[in-house]
Amino acid sequence: MAELAVVVTIYNAEKTIPELISRLQQSAATVTIDYELIFIEDRSRDNSWKVLKEASKADKRIKVARMARNFGQHSALTAGLKLANGNAVVLMDGDLQDEPEEIPKLFALLKSTENEIIYARRMRRKDSWFKKITSRIFYKIFSAISGVKTDSTIGTFRIMTRLVCESYNDFKEVNKYVGGIFSWMDFESGAMDVEHRVRKEGRSNYNISRMIRLAKNGIVSFSNKPLNLAIYFGFISSISSFALGIYFIIRKIFLNVSLTGWSSLIVSVYFIGGIILLVLGILGQYIGQIYEQSKGRPEFLIQEKINFDK
Repeated sequence: MAELAVVVTIYNAEKTIPELISRLQQSAATVTIDYELIFIEDRSRDNSWKVLKEASKADKRIKVARMARNFGQHSALTAGLKLANGNAVVLMDGDLQDEPEEIPKLFALLKSTENEIIYARRMRRKDSWFKKITSRIFYKIFSAISGVKTDSTIGTFRIMTRLVCESYNDFKEVNKYVGGIFSWMDFESGAMDVEHRVRKEGRSNYNISRMIRLAKNGIVSFSNKPLNLAIYFGFISSISSFALGIYFIIRKIFLNVSLTGWSSLIVSVYFIGGIILLVLGILGQYIGQIYEQSKGRPEFLIQEKINFDK
C-alpha cells in the first residue's frame, strides 16, 4: 500500500495535464517516494486520454483509468476512491484551480492532528460571480433541508485517512452526492486555508442544468423534508379552499351577494392544480431515486486501466 494516493478527475483538460502531472510529482515527492497519482478520465471530448496514456508510460506511479462513458464528476471521484490504495488519500479536480503544492501541507496537518480528514478551504474563490452565488444558495438550502452542515468555501480538494476512504466505499447508493456523504459521515475533521486560482484553460462544465440536477440529487438523497412540505402544501390548500367556500356561503346568506363570473373558480382550479402537480413532482423524484437504486446497475464502468495491479 502506498503512503500517499492522489485522485484527480479529468474532463477536457488536455492542455493542463502536463503541468498538472509535473507539479503533482514534485509535491508528492516532498511527502514520500511511495506515492501513486490516479487520474480518472471521464470520457473527455479532447485528447486528454491520449496525453494521460503517454504520461503513464514514463512513470509507473501514474495510474490512469478511463470511464466507459461520461458518468459525471461524482461518479469519477467514487471510481478514484475505489481504486486508490494509499494510507492517505487526496481528492482534487484537474483544472489547477487548486494548487498541488498544498498537498504536503495537508498531509503534514493530517499526520499532526487527531483528524481523519482535512478540507482545503478556499477563502477567495476565483469562480464566476454566478457560480459563487448559486453555490452559496445551494449549500444554505441543502444544510437547512438535510440537517447536514456544509460549507460553500470547501470544494473537492481534501485529504483523508484510509479509514475515511474505506468508509466512503461502503456506501452502495447510486447518484452519490460526494460532499454530502463526507459531511454525513462526520469523522473528526479540520480545515486549512488555501489559495484558489483562476482556471487556466476552458471553463467549468457545471452549467445551470447540471447544477440543478446535482442540487436535486443531493437534497433527495439526504432528506425527506420535501415530502413533509408536500403534506403541508396539501393541508394549506385544503384549509384555504374550505375557508374560501365558507366565506362565499356567508356572503350569500347574510349579505345576499351573488357570485358573478368565473374568475374565482378559475383561480381556485389553477391553485389546487398547481399544488397537486408540485406534490406529484416531489413524490416522483423520490420514486425515481428508488427506481434507480432498485435496478442494481453499477455506478460507473471502467473501460481501460493502466499501471494498476491486477
